[in-house]
Amino acid sequence: MEAQHTALPPKPGEPITGHSLQTFFPGYFALVMATGIVSVGAFLYNMKQVANILLCANVIFYIVLWAVLIFRAIKYPTDVWKDISSSSRGVTFLTIVAANNVLGNQFALMTSYKDVAIFLWEFGIVLWVMITYTFFIVITAKEPKQGVEASLSGAWLLIVVATESVAVLGAIIAGEMVHKDVTIFISFCAFLIGAMHYMVFISLIIYRWLFISMKAELLTPPYWINMGAVAITTLAGSRLLMYSHNHEWISGISYFLPGLTVFFWAFATWWIPILFLLPVWRHIIQKVPVKYDPQYWSLVFPAGMYAVATFNFSKALDLPFILPISNIFIYFSITAWVIVFAGMLREFIRFLHSEKSL
Repeated sequence: MEAQHTALPPKPGEPITGHSLQTFFPGYFALVMATGIVSVGAFLYNMKQVANILLCANVIFYIVLWAVLIFRAIKYPTDVWKDISSSSRGVTFLTIVAANNVLGNQFALMTSYKDVAIFLWEFGIVLWVMITYTFFIVITAKEPKQGVEASLSGAWLLIVVATESVAVLGAIIAGEMVHKDVTIFISFCAFLIGAMHYMVFISLIIYRWLFISMKAELLTPPYWINMGAVAITTLAGSRLLMYSHNHEWISGISYFLPGLTVFFWAFATWWIPILFLLPVWRHIIQKVPVKYDPQYWSLVFPAGMYAVATFNFSKALDLPFILPISNIFIYFSITAWVIVFAGMLREFIRFLHSEKSL
């Protein structure tokens, strides 16, 4: 009788390979998040060919990852449940929500298929409710708990990213909806919920950084979501402001939206020097090797999100002098996407060779 092996969640700082179906990393939907936001950024800067190529690629990535997720759930339900009930790995399922809504952004902004964008927004709300509440309830009820040091990372801010992705896409497609007020109200509530979650979880993360031993191996790429989560909150505020310029309901509350949006953009910008300098300490001084890890898509997404958020922020508040910052980050995010994608292809080719040699 064939022995059954159970995949365990990786230890803190351990690279996530996800080579086999059984151990496949549930946060791989960050590939769709990163590809989608870089595509949107390229579109905003009139790099139409790049934007369209990435849109086509993203549709393929989205379909393939859903197929892998469903097949894995059917073949290895125990391992999927272990991932869901892991405080370090379960939160990465929220990349599904964000990926779905970022793809919706691409369809809403770059194509004439507005119905697809509307469907993805509605589907995204269902996914958000299912995954968010499942995660919170399961982790709350689980005993024994892993503790802050073992489980808390930048990936927990995917709670914010997923919530704000609902707000961003809702604000974009609200004008196409029959019930516009309902759509924008849901988006505004998602914006506030995401902002509240950011305040809570970033406080815990900063506490973890400053007062608990933080080895170089633990400073993994998801900590870029420290910035990415507040960047997407900035984008949500900017999109709501753009909507409020022409719609009466939300214009009544738009008097405090500019201040909130500036607050979030300023905090996103504050993170950038830290996030660039810490990898220098990690890889050059502490000599942690650089090798492909699917978590690197969690670096590409915040970089692209900051570029897109800053672009929209400058337009919504008429601040043209900050636009050059977005110009820099759009090229940085495209470069980062190419490097990480090349690393993914190289890893995939190595995996195929190793399978043939068995």
